[in-house]
Amino acid sequence: MGDALMGRIAVASIIQETNTFSPQPSTLDDFVAQGYWRGVEAADRSAGTNTEIAGAIAHVHRSGHQPVPIVRAWAMSGGVLTARAFAVLRGQLFDGLIGAGPLDALVLCLHGALVAEGEPAADAVLAETARAALRPGTPVIVTHDLHANLTGRIVAAADALVGFHTYPHIDQGDTGRRGAVLAVDLLAGRKRPGTVLAKRPLLIPAEAQAIADPPMGALRRLADEATVGPILDVSLFPVQPWLDVPELGFGVTVTHDGDEAAARAVADRIAGAAWAARESFAVHPVPVDDAVAAIRPGRGPVLLVQSADSPTAGATADSAVVVAALLKRAGEIRAVATLVDAPAVDACHRAGIGGLVNTPIGATLDRRWSEPVRVTGTVTRLAADPVVLTGDSMTGQTVALGRWAVLDTGSGLGLLLTERPAPTFDPAGYRHAGLEPADVDAVLVRSATMYRAGFAGQYAEAVLLDLPGASTPRLDYLTFQHAPRPLFPLDPGPLQGGEDG
Repeated sequence: MGDALMGRIAVASIIQETNTFSPQPSTLDDFVAQGYWRGVEAADRSAGTNTEIAGAIAHVHRSGHQPVPIVRAWAMSGGVLTARAFAVLRGQLFDGLIGAGPLDALVLCLHGALVAEGEPAADAVLAETARAALRPGTPVIVTHDLHANLTGRIVAAADALVGFHTYPHIDQGDTGRRGAVLAVDLLAGRKRPGTVLAKRPLLIPAEAQAIADPPMGALRRLADEATVGPILDVSLFPVQPWLDVPELGFGVTVTHDGDEAAARAVADRIAGAAWAARESFAVHPVPVDDAVAAIRPGRGPVLLVQSADSPTAGATADSAVVVAALLKRAGEIRAVATLVDAPAVDACHRAGIGGLVNTPIGATLDRRWSEPVRVTGTVTRLAADPVVLTGDSMTGQTVALGRWAVLDTGSGLGLLLTERPAPTFDPAGYRHAGLEPADVDAVLVRSATMYRAGFAGQYAEAVLLDLPGASTPRLDYLTFQHAPRPLFPLDPGPLQGGEDG
């Protein structure tokens, strides 16, 4: 250790989830818009938020060590990251670690499902880049999102790896803390952690991955029960399923204190339990017209879950299918909806508050799944400020919308039009714009499961919609070209349970 009493523990965070079915590439601008901070700024602007970097830094402080913030780069989920942007982020990580002086450990916060042009395992490359910048033997502890796609390469690059234990994700900060605990214990000589991985050829719709529901709840209980003695952590990685890459599948990591054989037995047992339960991970979406037709006024808000076009899953959030269905009930029900449409936002800003706008909306970024819908309405609000998340997930984090506008159709439908996607898993996404979800009969939510935390106790019913899209719950709507086959449920017939990684 650099100091007999105090270690210098670096903390870095580069996080984005990739959807390889999205037509929109992710760029460095996507990180800059949402928060690309270096050094002390990364620590100061993350402090108090429910994020991995904040949790890690806080624990290092509490433990009497010196946190050394390197970089915080976060972007909303999106398409494949450009090679140029990835090179910049890699360079920032490498240069930041080199320039930080002697370091005793690194807590590296990554999503685990980042894909860059030409690099399907981009998170592993980042971990390897960090290794190359550090003195030989410097411990690297990696944290991952539950939706990470684990590979042998990332496990080999880390001394230990831990992931979220919740979905909806509400333990980002605690996951950062757990990563920092391992780093501190390792420096103190209390632990010598290692991590093993087991995988199965299994994809699960994100809508079936909530930890509160079976069978994921049962798997999480098995993981918790196994975390005793030399078993320090068991993390489940059901993977986000809109990822067409090699080594795709359900993963289980077990972090141990020197007993690799016991860890492998636990990983294999829990991965086997997931495989045995594979038929139970079914979802039952409802046709959108049926869902909208069933809404009755005055019963409390019904959440129309358009997870097929979820921006937090990397889709473009510009499908107008649900808006079209809501317009069919104009004057009968009250509803709020949002979508990304930069030209429509521009039209609203040119018209000004109180102006009347007649414009097509939707399908400006991805025309595969919907057509534009023409709407007429009065502009009631214009701004360009970000949303501050208030729910249990990523609490306190800001999300940039670009310029945005609220359009009142005069028939009970309020539209939030944005240049960047609004985070509708948190009601703050609407409330920030002056639209109150509690006051309407229907709320469009572009989220698979995260809304269950953000809207907890604030809705009468949630209806999963049967729609195609880049993040659809119907995986049979998508064409996988690079994922290993056979892969359940894409391939019919008997399958083997796969091998440990």
